[in-house]
Amino acid sequence: MKSSGLLFKSTTSKMILKSVCWADCKRCSAGFIKSPLSRMKLINDSAELHCEVIGTPIPEVQWWFIVGEEPENETSTQLFDGARDDRVQINATYITHATSTIHLTSLTLDDSGTYECRASNDPDRNELKKTPKIKWIRSQANIIVIESEWQRKHEETQVKVA
Repeated sequence: MKSSGLLFKSTTSKMILKSVCWADCKRCSAGFIKSPLSRMKLINDSAELHCEVIGTPIPEVQWWFIVGEEPENETSTQLFDGARDDRVQINATYITHATSTIHLTSLTLDDSGTYECRASNDPDRNELKKTPKIKWIRSQANIIVIESEWQRKHEETQVKVA
């Protein structure tokens, strides 16, 4: 994928236009071209988040669930295809750039929270013995699962009957 930007270089009183191309770059840091968007969903609905990342080499993409509201108290759990009793599906393509979509089905209140798309194209990104030169870049979205008034009344009726 060719992405063009414009650089201006001043020489005396002239401006010289220079084209910059991602395809010509041997090593370009990862960057988001599409970040996931937050969603509000009802219990038992499905939700989908999508992100796209460019960089050379093509970045790896991962999905994480963040629990906790303060950085010092938060924990992260990496999500994978088949997680949460097979309610999580992750699709990714790595052709001209990286695209990844996470699909959550049969939502529960416990699925509410912050989801993070992480990407890195550092060759040492998954090494356990080396510190990566470039950290993972991150983009977050929230999924908020709510109960509708009808669902709430229906549950109350079920409790009274039982």
